[in-house]
Amino acid sequence: MTQHNPHSVPVEPGVFVPVGVRAWQDGYDEAISSPPDVPRTPLVRDPDYAEAWAQGALAGNADGRTEGWRWAYFEGKVRPEPKDEAVGRYGPQDSGEPGLFAQSWPCVGERPLLVMLAQFAPGEKGGDGLTGRLLAQACADKGVRQLYVPVNLSSSPPVEEPTGDALHDAGYWHGTVCESLQEAAPEAIAQVTVLVPNFAGIVRYAPAAEHNFFDLLPVDGRLQPGR
Repeated sequence: MTQHNPHSVPVEPGVFVPVGVRAWQDGYDEAISSPPDVPRTPLVRDPDYAEAWAQGALAGNADGRTEGWRWAYFEGKVRPEPKDEAVGRYGPQDSGEPGLFAQSWPCVGERPLLVMLAQFAPGEKGGDGLTGRLLAQACADKGVRQLYVPVNLSSSPPVEEPTGDALHDAGYWHGTVCESLQEAAPEAIAQVTVLVPNFAGIVRYAPAAEHNFFDLLPVDGRLQPGR
C-alpha cells in the first residue's frame, strides 16, 4: 500500500487548509519520481512547510522503491532512470486496454487531475494538496471507476494570459474528460494524424486516495525523444 498524507484536512467549510497538507504532497510527488535518493528539502521561509515536505519526500522515496518510480509528466522533467534496478523499478506496463493504447506509463502530477476535477466535478477547488483526494471522492460519489482525457504530449510555450486550465496554461492541448477509452480514443488519434508529426496519448485516472497518480497511454506507444 502507498503511504498516505498524515496531515488532516478540516471538514468545516471556509476553514483554511493547513500548509502541511500541500507541503507533504509536494514532497511526495517530487520524491517518488526522483531515484535513487531522497531529494533535498527546498529552502523556504515557512518551517512548517519544510518539515512536512521532508516527511512527504521520505514517504515518496519509500513508495518509489517498493512500487516502482513514477514519471512526473506535464511537469517539465525528463523520465527518471534508477541507477540500480535493486532500488527501484521503472518502465512501461501492459495497460490492459486494446489496440493502440496497450502500453501505459505510471505517472505522478497534479495538472491533468486539476483538468479532470474541473470537468468531472464542477465547483470543486483543487490545489493545496487536495486535488487527488477531491477527484477520488468525486469518482466514489458517482460510482465511476476510471476517467480518461486525450492529451497532446508535445508542449507549446506557456500562454501569456493564464486561463485557469492547468494543462492549457502549461502549453498542452487536451480534449474532453470521458468515462471510457472508446470515447477518448478518437480525439487522441486525431492529434497524431495531423500533417506535422505529433505525439499524443490518453491520461487514464483511477481513484488513488489523495495521491496525484495517473497512467499515460501514448498512441501506439510512441513518446517524444528525450522524454
